[in-house]
Amino acid sequence: MLSQQTILVVDDDELLARMVAELLRVEGYEVWTARDGLQGYSSYYQHEAQTVVTDIDMPELGGFEMMRCIRAINPCARAIYMSGAPEQYRRTLVTEAQDFGAGVLRKPFEGIELLKLIPSLAREKIKPGSYEHEWSPDQKKLVWKEAANSGGKGEDRTQVAATMR
Repeated sequence: MLSQQTILVVDDDELLARMVAELLRVEGYEVWTARDGLQGYSSYYQHEAQTVVTDIDMPELGGFEMMRCIRAINPCARAIYMSGAPEQYRRTLVTEAQDFGAGVLRKPFEGIELLKLIPSLAREKIKPGSYEHEWSPDQKKLVWKEAANSGGKGEDRTQVAATMR
């Protein structure tokens, strides 16, 4: 049993989130659930789960955006993305896998697929220097920068991770 491993499950399909959480609890994981990316970020801030299992397309804050916010707190946070159509997000998922060792599950999936993926993520190492974040000049936004190689030229794609209110 893996009683020390903590997991946050985030999905706007509350039935799926509960089913995944129950499967993980039976296997000895400590699990929290959230119904969207905003609640997921808040829950992560409270519990700092080692792995986040998240849907990609959700109201309020999507899975990718939520993970960018989480990585501002913990750059080593691991993610498993769930989607019914992961090919739509191919480029971002490849970047997530290369830079952060993220995994992906196509919905619907078998519980055993998830259970096999979690320990494999724990062995992945995050590529050093694949992320950085800083405050915007007006100090109202936390900006997350991802190094991107396009044609061998190192350029930054800048995305807003969070806005201070």
